[in-house]
Amino acid sequence: MTRHAETSKTMSDIAQAWRLLAPTVLGLMCARLGLIVATYGSYASTDAGVFTDGSSLVAMAPIIVFMPYLGATRKRLQKKIVFAITTAAISIQAAATILLGVLILLPITWKFFQLALSTVITLSGWVAIFYWLRRARGTSSSAAATIAFGSLLLSEPVIYAASLLPRGVACIAVGLTACLQFFFQKKARLKPLPEKAHADRMPIGYFGFAKRTQDGVHVLGVLAFGMFILSIAVGALRGFPNGQAVPFQPVTRIGYMLIVMTFFAMLIWQSFRGSRSIMSTTVWLILEMFGIFAVTAYAAFPDAPDIGAMFTTVFNAGMTGFMWYLVIAFSSFGKRDPYYYAAAGWAVYILPRALARAGIVAIAPYTSGDALQTAIVAGLILASAQVVFIQLVWVDHREKDDPDSSTSKSIQTLLGLDDVDDVPDDPESIRRALMQNNTRQLQEQFMLSDRETEVLTLYALGLTQRKIADELCISPGTAHTHIKRIYAKTDLHSRQEILDYIAQYTA
Repeated sequence: MTRHAETSKTMSDIAQAWRLLAPTVLGLMCARLGLIVATYGSYASTDAGVFTDGSSLVAMAPIIVFMPYLGATRKRLQKKIVFAITTAAISIQAAATILLGVLILLPITWKFFQLALSTVITLSGWVAIFYWLRRARGTSSSAAATIAFGSLLLSEPVIYAASLLPRGVACIAVGLTACLQFFFQKKARLKPLPEKAHADRMPIGYFGFAKRTQDGVHVLGVLAFGMFILSIAVGALRGFPNGQAVPFQPVTRIGYMLIVMTFFAMLIWQSFRGSRSIMSTTVWLILEMFGIFAVTAYAAFPDAPDIGAMFTTVFNAGMTGFMWYLVIAFSSFGKRDPYYYAAAGWAVYILPRALARAGIVAIAPYTSGDALQTAIVAGLILASAQVVFIQLVWVDHREKDDPDSSTSKSIQTLLGLDDVDDVPDDPESIRRALMQNNTRQLQEQFMLSDRETEVLTLYALGLTQRKIADELCISPGTAHTHIKRIYAKTDLHSRQEILDYIAQYTA
């Protein structure tokens, strides 16, 4: 295939995926807009100080409480509960963001109420983001990259425009924009599931060189640990050197936006081209490169800290997108509720980042210069490089060793990735596994037989009665009889009614 033909095919694949993924990408974008404009100050600086990390630390408390509950009970939330939680989160995010904008515009300083509202916006924004990432479970690697990085890419010009407005006006505007999530939610439910986007052409999974499910699980664990280390470096850099937010100059603010949009577009493009390493070693190398650029710029241009801030914010945004990608991968590999993996991702990334920032503020009065902090941050980045790359190379070359060692099992259990031997590797198998989980719930609700449940799974996946008969080695008449019995037991009388019921009442 010529380069021109390959480029045309890639563009066609992206356009086809966009038609399916647009509502999910735009919904996730709207959820992020309120969070960044309200609690990060529209990236007019690296963040908004206590309104960013202070509210993050408080908002993490219910997340940390909720995560062990889901992990221990292994409960999977029903769709109607998920929709209720999401509706409340979007409503609260929109109302609180608008109210924050009004308070900022008032001539009175309401710092305590602003901090309280920032915390509410942070938590509700996270929960809204959780919903959109939840929709992406079971997608192909290219679709996951499109959702995670595409929403970030599209949000950047809007955030930049918001940074040019008075902050109160910007908060009111994005508060109204947050309500668009209801529209995109409705549109998303009318589209085929995101897992169908590009699934037939991208069977390599989330990490291309991981040839076995056990390898994929190990890669997830390695990257989660590396994410923890890098998040500490991000937290330190965002408040370098004394913990205060670093303001942008107009040129560096535009520079940040262009760099991060180019970076995300490249990741999406390469994921559709089938690059085996783009979402493992390549993205990790680029993230660490931006971290090193930030450290170097802070040291080389002490009188122009916005240059370091530019690379720091690219580093931070890239880490956010990659964390979202990992949450989608965890949700697809693991057997716990997707909220469990979202909460775990936030705990691994947001919590250490906020604590590192708080630590910088605490030690700043006792440090005489930037050299020690520069060395610590650079050391953290290099340490993550060593941990991640050595482990990834080991996964790529290791023989089939014992996957049942106690250490391996403990890590898998902690991450919610235990019992992975039956977890499929390719997107189509993941889609079938998810449908089997849904139809088993219908089996319990309507007392379906095992054979009826098998037929229901295939029927809900879109197979014709003849194809169902061929796959189950039964006659078409028998398949038809099973479907009639399913209709009678469930009081559902078409494939669409079954799919609608699954969407509303199953996990």
